[in-house]
Amino acid sequence: MNATSQFELNFDQYKPDWDQLGVVVPPFTIEADPRFMYLSTETRRALSKVSYMVEAGQGASVVVGEIGTGKTTLASWFHSRYDRRPDFAAAKIDESPKRSGLLLLRRIAAEFGLRTRRATEDQLNEFRAFLVEQSEKGILPLIIIDEAHELSAEQFVELRRLLNFRDPRGGKAFQLILLGRPELDINLRESPDFNDRVATRSSLDPLTPDDTKSLIEYRLLAAGRDSKQRSLFAEDAILPIWRETRGYPRSICLLCLHLCLELLVQGGGQIDGPFVEEFLEHHQQYRRAAG
Repeated sequence: MNATSQFELNFDQYKPDWDQLGVVVPPFTIEADPRFMYLSTETRRALSKVSYMVEAGQGASVVVGEIGTGKTTLASWFHSRYDRRPDFAAAKIDESPKRSGLLLLRRIAAEFGLRTRRATEDQLNEFRAFLVEQSEKGILPLIIIDEAHELSAEQFVELRRLLNFRDPRGGKAFQLILLGRPELDINLRESPDFNDRVATRSSLDPLTPDDTKSLIEYRLLAAGRDSKQRSLFAEDAILPIWRETRGYPRSICLLCLHLCLELLVQGGGQIDGPFVEEFLEHHQQYRRAAG
């Protein structure tokens, strides 16, 4: 038997046994998964404001936050919510094409399953025909753009032209949600014609220690852990986790993921304050996984 076959034969013994932690799936994945979105006070406020503006046909909504505050998860949540509703057609752009307004329009068209055209006016005409068709069916198109701080002034011009379209009832025919870093606010001020069409703005900030505790507990419950079991994270583990991560949700999840893996290796039953402190003292390299 060669070395590769031997490795493949024994690989399962190195897989984390999440059952030992009382969960069905890994609870602290750092991928954007709407199932694990913890609703802090600010997240609830953003959801409420943006959802109202979208469903009232008010046009553009903006959500800003630093890296790791949950913008991508929120974008996925909005897409998941509205994509399955019969009265909406949702398209999500995770990363917009660089600079070009036409390329952005083509990308949006492709997400809606429309033909992509070589000229801007032809592409806009394609959208007009699409809007008429959707309006007759009682469907409102929604565009969600993540990493929107990377949009150029030219691209804001084309998005403004989309927002200028009206449905037969007089409302805005397209709804738009932009999510990005705080630079997005600066870029919007430099595109006043579009900025004037923004119906609501929300911000996502780092979590408090209490919200950090709630996020950890929520993730464990969402992953299948029984709430009647003893807390996997002891009360005195929360503050060192919050200090280390500064309350950024993605950083919290990354650290908690590694703490859980370390607990599985050691065979313990709970993560407490000394466990966290010892881990941080000897495993600072865990952060490299975030890159």
